[in-house]
Amino acid sequence: MKRLITFLLSLILFGLSFTLLAQTKVGFLMDNYSSDRWLLDEKLFCDEVRKHGGIPIVELAFGDTDAQYQLAQQMLDEGIDVLVIVPTDAAKAADIVKLAKSKDVPVLAYDRLINYSDVDLYISYDNKKVGKLQANYALEHVPNGKYLLLNGPETDNNAILFRQGQLEVLKPFISKGKIELLDDKVMSQWNELEALLEIELFLNSNDEIPDVIIAANDAFASAVISAIDNHDLKGKIKVIGQDAENQACRNIALGYQTMTVYKPIKPLAEQAAEAAIKLVNGKKIDDVNAEIDNRYKQVPSILLEPILVDINNLKETVIKDGHVSLSSDLEY
Repeated sequence: MKRLITFLLSLILFGLSFTLLAQTKVGFLMDNYSSDRWLLDEKLFCDEVRKHGGIPIVELAFGDTDAQYQLAQQMLDEGIDVLVIVPTDAAKAADIVKLAKSKDVPVLAYDRLINYSDVDLYISYDNKKVGKLQANYALEHVPNGKYLLLNGPETDNNAILFRQGQLEVLKPFISKGKIELLDDKVMSQWNELEALLEIELFLNSNDEIPDVIIAANDAFASAVISAIDNHDLKGKIKVIGQDAENQACRNIALGYQTMTVYKPIKPLAEQAAEAAIKLVNGKKIDDVNAEIDNRYKQVPSILLEPILVDINNLKETVIKDGHVSLSSDLEY
């Protein structure tokens, strides 16, 4: 009887060991926590990987391109089966893809496209549409006036797409003289302090005050609000952002920010995790709905639909989804 029990225990332990060995190791190589949304991306992605029986391995580059490459090397040496990247630099991350491919590890670009590379899959929101939503909303509320654009670094393909979408909508109105573009700023990095200083510099050196400032994300929008507050202009300039960060939604409720764009993180993170597991197992990814040119190939892509959020639909969107929570005594 003792021998039988010992034998059965051995089988159980062997089975557990085999299961652990067989679990898919999913590397999630992030850029930084430049906005509070990225902590939620990480949590939801890792939860979904575990749900599918995988082991998430997370590293953060803190905005350093070289560090991101070194971390990729480290993760590949640790034996990850698939690499999911939020690239620090859309072009330089191609070296990471090349490295992973040399080890037969598939690569998924998360939220930001990796250019000049043989990346297997790209999942994000339709970021050009994000820019269009921002510009169309601005025109709806200020069809004649002075505009200022504050966009992110060209190392981030999303920042390029936001700006393209904005200008595609605005250019006909600029040509007709209905909109005067006071400035078209492209920042060197996603840095809220630098954005604040840039707007301060503009306001201190120009007599003209913009009617609308379109910011590439809500962190930049918060910087804009801080800067214009120093000039007693808070609530007088229409400030537009995107990401639906908690502070941005509070600012909308308070009347300091006009709108944001909500890109629900849950479906993005969950579909990315599921797709990563499928890439390892060679399964078809049914959610692919686009092909995006990354200057190397047409990348199979999953593009999700962004949602415009303003004072009129805060409750029905970001609050209902639990994406943000606003104080019950906050009037809006």
